[in-house]
Amino acid sequence: MSTEVSALATVAASKPKARDVTRRRLSRNVAADMVAIGDILAVVLGGLLPALIYAIVGNIKIDQVLVVQSVLVAGFITHLCLRFRGMYDTTRMDRFAQDPFELFIGIICGMVGVLGIGLPLALRNMHIVVWYAAWMSASFSLILYSRIIARKILSQLAASGRFDQRVAVFGAGQIARRVHDHLKTPGLGIHFAGVFDDRAGEDRLSSEGLEVTGKLEDLINTCREGKIDRIIVALPQSADQRISSIVKKFATLPVSTHIVTHISSDLVDNDIAHNVSSLGPVGLLDVKKKA
Repeated sequence: MSTEVSALATVAASKPKARDVTRRRLSRNVAADMVAIGDILAVVLGGLLPALIYAIVGNIKIDQVLVVQSVLVAGFITHLCLRFRGMYDTTRMDRFAQDPFELFIGIICGMVGVLGIGLPLALRNMHIVVWYAAWMSASFSLILYSRIIARKILSQLAASGRFDQRVAVFGAGQIARRVHDHLKTPGLGIHFAGVFDDRAGEDRLSSEGLEVTGKLEDLINTCREGKIDRIIVALPQSADQRISSIVKKFATLPVSTHIVTHISSDLVDNDIAHNVSSLGPVGLLDVKKKA
């Protein structure tokens, strides 16, 4: 009996663990929001701690309610400033933003924002310059330290594939090839889920060396199974009616849908900075601003 038990234990130990395969993916936006909460707390604690020291050690009476309100407002303003400056960009979770200069500017904006709500009056018995300097120093140290820790954690999670997004391309051809090559860039956290195309035989475009995974119905079924996050429709612009009918079939699926309008490198040089904007219903590629 003991021999059989030992044999069963050996077989069980030799089986691969399923938890590595079925590891649950995490939301990039939720991760960025957690970092944002840490930033707000850093500013709040950075302001409360010096005030608490002044009140206890210096035996100075302060308006506690106004101080708490002020540091909360400063934290919220700092958060808005950092968000405006792109400090919560989720494009590269392995290199989450932690620019010290941008963090410092955000804290300054938050502290300046509370000057007009009566905070100096609440601290009239203490040296306001010293208190603000202590607040700035403590907040900057806390927010920078929390960002360093957050970046390390997010980098490890990204390396283990917890933020991976699965992208499929409908339409075989050069665009699918370019998307595939781009997604091979390390650290993007994007998994190429395959090429799908309904055309067969002579009607099928060259797949540019990529294997066609399946047809439209296969893509829809795969999306319903929750195995795809984003779909890129890469068909010729002349096939606008077909593109419209295909996009409608994706409307009820739990995926985001994108239509390829152009390849920027075919329109402008790669070394020219450009942004995508719109003028009403007209899509624009901005390559130069008015001097």
